[in-house]
Amino acid sequence: MSEDVKVAEQRRRMGLPPLPQGFDPRKAIDPAAMERMMRAQAVARAQAQAATTVVIGTIVTLVSSAFGFVAALAWNDAINTTLNQVLVNQFHFRQDQTTTASVQVLRAVVFTVIAIVAIVILQRIAGRWANKAAITAAAGEGSY
Repeated sequence: MSEDVKVAEQRRRMGLPPLPQGFDPRKAIDPAAMERMMRAQAVARAQAQAATTVVIGTIVTLVSSAFGFVAALAWNDAINTTLNQVLVNQFHFRQDQTTTASVQVLRAVVFTVIAIVAIVILQRIAGRWANKAAITAAAGEGSY
């Protein structure tokens, strides 16, 4: 009964005449139109859910990228400090010489080699995980 009161109040606020007692607008529509309306509502719900999923996925990706960027900056500082110490100790550079162009080039070469090795190792690990996941998925499909 309280729902009828809410509907009546909404209709009154919108300036619509009150519905007759016991009137159900869903029964006033022919079944084919009702079926089309229900399908359209289901499609609209599915599209809204898909859009929400995309937005949430995008937010997660952006936040993950931001944390990755901050971590990369921290590693950059740590590697720069360590490499400067190595250059000073191993190649007998003075502390004030570590900003010269030759030191910058040497640092870039060392970083590049380290990056290449790290990327190759990570790609191999990721490839193994992908193969393991594919094998697990294939085994799981056969058990249905």
